[in-house]
Amino acid sequence: MTSEQTVLHLLEQNRDCYLSGEELAGKLSITRSAVWKAIESLRDQGHVIQGISRRGYRLLTATTQLSKEKLEGLLGSYAVHLFDSLDSTNRYAKVLASEMKDKPSVVIATYQSGGRGRLGRSFFSPKGGLYISVMLPFSFSLEAAALITSAASVATLKAIEQVCSKSCSIKWVNDLYLEGKKVCGILTEGVLGVESGRLSAVVVGIGINLCTPKTAFPLELQGLATSLYDGPSSIPPSFDANELVAAVVNTLQELVLKLPDNAFLSVYRKRSMLLGRKVVVHQGKNSYSALAVSIDDEAHLVVQDEAGKQYTLSSAEISIRLEV
Repeated sequence: MTSEQTVLHLLEQNRDCYLSGEELAGKLSITRSAVWKAIESLRDQGHVIQGISRRGYRLLTATTQLSKEKLEGLLGSYAVHLFDSLDSTNRYAKVLASEMKDKPSVVIATYQSGGRGRLGRSFFSPKGGLYISVMLPFSFSLEAAALITSAASVATLKAIEQVCSKSCSIKWVNDLYLEGKKVCGILTEGVLGVESGRLSAVVVGIGINLCTPKTAFPLELQGLATSLYDGPSSIPPSFDANELVAAVVNTLQELVLKLPDNAFLSVYRKRSMLLGRKVVVHQGKNSYSALAVSIDDEAHLVVQDEAGKQYTLSSAEISIRLEV
């Protein structure tokens, strides 16, 4: 093993205590500078390692226990691609869409080095997360495809409730919130068939903060993001990450195969955290205050500005104005 792999192994084996740089250096017969470099490299890979002066280092997050064999049993028709780390599960799934044109696939990782969100933004994807990309090689009209992100929101919400007994709300258009903080983000990308002008496949990326501790989020995210469980030690013994993945994928497929049937929007509306609340609508360089009025049958958000004029939004970025 390399020095960084051995450091990771030692931290994993001593999760409940701190190991000083001097201890690690002695066990590995390397310098303390080499230990520091190994720690920084592991952090760059997404491992959350706490360092406290005069106490040492401690690994805060663990790789979620996932089994390819069990997932294949739970996901029947899907090709399962399971990784500890990837740059982007969506990127990998889009490659599969061109190579495995008739086989639905699911790509799963517990860390992403280049996770992406809407509008090309980076998506914080540390260890302690569950990053799932579902590649559906089905033909969709653009109208039906517009509903897939909303369907994914409902599918993930239902899966979390079923497996984890936790109730989330939906922030239009692609986020799930738990107790007022973001716990999941969703990014849907299409593969266009040149001859048909229809989508020949869709990749749905779902990033769930599973067990990243509150203190492990960057300071700028600690008031905005949360996890289903506050650290690995908070995960109940009965929890099975394989069951959560399977519930997400199977529920999503069930909803998508029924499109353009949009009956799931009744759940989407009921669990919306925006309806009836003041929001700020950002469109390019412009923004305005409005009231979130409804979600229409195409999953567009209908808002009413302060002058009483209504607008139907399909992709604007929304932020909530908290009432004081």
